[in-house]
Parts: sequence; structure tokens; C-alpha cells
Amino acid sequence: MPVPWDSAGKRLLREMPQHVVTWLLAGATFRRSLPTELKSRNIFADGLFEITVGNSPALMHIEFQSYKHQHMPERLWEYNVLSASENDWLPVYTFVIYLRKDGEVPKSPLIRLLPGGNENHRFHYSVIEVAKVSARHLLRLGLHGIYPLALIAEGGMEPEVAQEMITTLTESREIELLALAYTFGGLASGSEAYDSWFKRSFAMLDDILEESWTYQEIVKKGLQQGLQQGLQQGLQQGREEERKRRLQEQHDMITGLMHMRFPEIAALAQPLVETIDDTDALHWLIQRLFVVQTAAEAQQAMLNARAQANGSLAEE
Repeated sequence: MPVPWDSAGKRLLREMPQHVVTWLLAGATFRRSLPTELKSRNIFADGLFEITVGNSPALMHIEFQSYKHQHMPERLWEYNVLSASENDWLPVYTFVIYLRKDGEVPKSPLIRLLPGGNENHRFHYSVIEVAKVSARHLLRLGLHGIYPLALIAEGGMEPEVAQEMITTLTESREIELLALAYTFGGLASGSEAYDSWFKRSFAMLDDILEESWTYQEIVKKGLQQGLQQGLQQGLQQGREEERKRRLQEQHDMITGLMHMRFPEIAALAQPLVETIDDTDALHWLIQRLFVVQTAAEAQQAMLNARAQANGSLAEE
């Protein structure tokens, strides 16, 4: 299931794509967003832009990644080739943006060798580890479209840095970017004091964020997921309580039958019956206790019921 910041990364690319392009490739100009579905494989890229570099047309492919993945270079390579093949074989600049620290990530280039050792493919791509980028540097660039990433950048948990980002976006009425900043902020692992400050800061922006469809969808999904989980937990709890109630009724009925028909072994039988935790096996035992004639047969029926509950019915 996609987590909120996976969707947030894709939405970030839609808000101010020129800002993202400028950040990743100096001098490039955003032309338009292209469909992200690569039809030949029915897979989706996070972002695919048509750009110009100087006077030359090109493509920019962007993937957001929360955690490192061993085969990320191969995945980028595949997307790069498919993107080019579906767009007149324009050259493709590929970027992978890691949103959080997760140890050493695969580095460019990807080199594939033939069995004899000769090089078959060499694929270059760019790696951006946001946690290693200075948050203050991101803000100094003045590119509002990438400001939401400041909270998960190096130094982004410093209250004055976060406050500068929040204040700038608030004064500029960049409501969708504020909502994205709130989402990315969930990735930041700060101190208890920072987390409390962060929540208070965005709580003060509730009136503004209510205008954001991004924020509303985040809240809506959170409520829906919470409701769904609550309903599932409630149903599971209800079924478990019903099962326990039925077990207790069956145990009580068996105890009553034993005291009525075979009182000489009733006290010894009760601990054995209470070890049976299967309602079907207990139902079968109740039926048997109505027809058996001796205490030995009753005891054998209880042993069979326990075996049935354990999946290995004993012979009578």
C-alpha cells in the first residue's frame, strides 16, 4: 500500500515543475508533463517531463524512493529506455530522489557485463539524497516548489529553518505546498520538543490548509483508513467475543451432562474438556455424550473431541 509521502512526491512534481527542473538541472526549461504510464510494460514512473536543454529537446524522468532498493539502478535503466522509446527516442535525464536515510544507496553508473567480462551497458543517472542536502541551501534557492523537502533535508528539523519555510509558503499563499510540507514532515524524526512544535505550527494553519485539496485528501484517507481499521478490529473483536461466549456455553453444557450422566468422572473430566478450544469439536462431543452408555465411552469421546480439535481424530 502506498504511504502518504509516495503520493506527496508525485504531487510535488505537479505543483511547480519548473522549480523542480531548475533544481535538478541548471539551465533546463520545463515544457510539459508527459503521461507517466509506460505502456509497453504497464508500469508508471513518478514523473516524466518534456524539457529543453539549451535549444535541444529532452526528457526528465524522476523517481522518489523512501528506502534503498538493491535493484533500483536496473529499474531506473528500464524506465529510461522505455521513456525514450515512447517519445521519439529523446535523450532522458534520470533522477532518483531518496526521501530518507537508509544506509548506502546504489550509485551511478550501472554497468552490465557479458559473461566474458566485456562491458555491455553503462547507464548514468543522478542520485539525490535529500537528507544530505542542506535545508538552508534549499531555501536560499528561492524555488518554492521544492520547499516542502526542506523539512526532511539536513538541518530541516531546526525550528527556525522550518519556520522560515512555513512562513514563506504561508505568505505566498502556496497552500498545496504547505500541505505537502506537512506530509513530508511526517518523515522527519525529531525530538519530542520538535515534534510538539511541528504539530502546533501546523495546527495554527488549519484554516488555511482546509482550502487545500491535497490536505483534505490526506486527512480523508487517514480518517478512512482509521475507520476501516477500527471496523475491522471491531468485527474481529466481536467475532472473538462471540466465539468465547459460545465456548463457555458448550463447556457449561458438557459439564452439566457429565454431572447428570456420569458423576463419577465429572470432576476429572472438566479439566480435559476445558482444554478443547474448538466449537465444532465441542458440538460433536455434546452429541456423543447424549448417546454413549458408559463412563469409559464418555471419556473416550472427550479424548476424541480433543484429538479432533488438534486435527487428528482418535479412534473410538
